[in-house]
Amino acid sequence: MKKLLAVVASVLMAAVFAVSAAACAMGDPVKVVEIDLTEEEYAFILPKNSPLKSTINGYIEQLNSEEGLDGVTVKALFDAEANDTAEHIGDVLTELPANADRDEYFVVATNAEFAPFEYRQGTYFAGIDMQIAKLFAQKLGKTLVIRHMEFDAVIPSVSGTAYSESDDPDAEPVQPDSTKADIGMAGLTVTPKRAEAVDFTESYYNAAQRVAVLAEDTAFDACETKEDVVAVLKTMAGEVAGAAQGQTGYTYLKGDASGTMGADFAGFDDVFSEIKSYASIGNAVQDLSLGRLRVVVGDKFTLAEAVNGING
Repeated sequence: MKKLLAVVASVLMAAVFAVSAAACAMGDPVKVVEIDLTEEEYAFILPKNSPLKSTINGYIEQLNSEEGLDGVTVKALFDAEANDTAEHIGDVLTELPANADRDEYFVVATNAEFAPFEYRQGTYFAGIDMQIAKLFAQKLGKTLVIRHMEFDAVIPSVSGTAYSESDDPDAEPVQPDSTKADIGMAGLTVTPKRAEAVDFTESYYNAAQRVAVLAEDTAFDACETKEDVVAVLKTMAGEVAGAAQGQTGYTYLKGDASGTMGADFAGFDDVFSEIKSYASIGNAVQDLSLGRLRVVVGDKFTLAEAVNGING
């Protein structure tokens, strides 16, 4: 009997610890500072001199029109995501079949951790870019292949050459793998440096970066302009900031050494004690909620998605 009671007590204690750990892992509520810090354009990327460029640009023009591409518009895709009515794209290949006739397949390189542009619904791909990828493949009469990879690997997969986002000449570039993608669709900001490695399509979305902080953090409450936000960020000496590696938010924090991205990207490397990089913006927001960061910077829609996910 004593042994049974001991077992029951042990189980109850384990349950208490599990609940406590889960509560700690949940963290505190977070919020987005509703002020745009940058003005950017998102586009898809193609290999240099891709024969698909004019065709894809024609499709994008239709997507941005009132009539749409086969009735589908970028606005409608955003509305579906905002209204939580968007659906996944169904079953799709994730690798080229062995000995495949390459011309019969439309291979997309993505990082499916960037809602609402690309993410997973269970085992399926979903998001604005993924819906567009499916539509492009149908229009081209090809079988769609979506290859999920680290964000830093998307450009090498499309260019077929080694590439690094870092301005450090000693930085190790990411090497391409054996499957060269036809297109990269990963919420990619148009930048001069990237344009040296790949060709950008026409833009399909005007992007902006924003800041997220703990809900109880009042540091930005009086801000009305991006200059106000920058002024507050400059007071955060010794704090830790975070963003997704390779994404524009990380460049915003670290600074663009080339100077080609404009005055908004002067950076805060001399302010924060550390600027941490994460595999996804969701991981960065999770650490923010746990008190490990003071601020996170990311695309305003993706950041809002991550914040909503944390806050439940």
